[in-house]
Amino acid sequence: MRRLQFSRVRTSQRCRGILSNLKIKTGLTPNILSRFGVCLSLKDPSIPNPEEFDEEGTEFLPIVLFGEHEKMFLALMLDRLEKDKLDPNKDLNRMMRAHLNRGVYSLVSRVRGLSDINEMIKAEQKFD
Repeated sequence: MRRLQFSRVRTSQRCRGILSNLKIKTGLTPNILSRFGVCLSLKDPSIPNPEEFDEEGTEFLPIVLFGEHEKMFLALMLDRLEKDKLDPNKDLNRMMRAHLNRGVYSLVSRVRGLSDINEMIKAEQKFD
């Protein structure tokens, strides 16, 4: 059995624009903002449709996107794929791309500045 791992992830063009604007507003880099987005999307029980997102945006290498947290994100994705009854061998990377894009899209309405990220983290901690 081959070891599952992430490949390069390419965002949509819209996602690239959102990440660029959020970087200006928050000072956070696109990879950090993308991590928040992935987490928001994974929390949403609906299954994102990878076909909704073009691949005309930024390309992330897994080490850049996840940093030292790559194994944690892989575990989260594998758990989510199991819940969604999807095949990790076929669906891991396309669903990561879908979750990243959907999550970043959801940041637009939630984040106007760095303090909004802090408030979002505080709100999530109340539910743990």
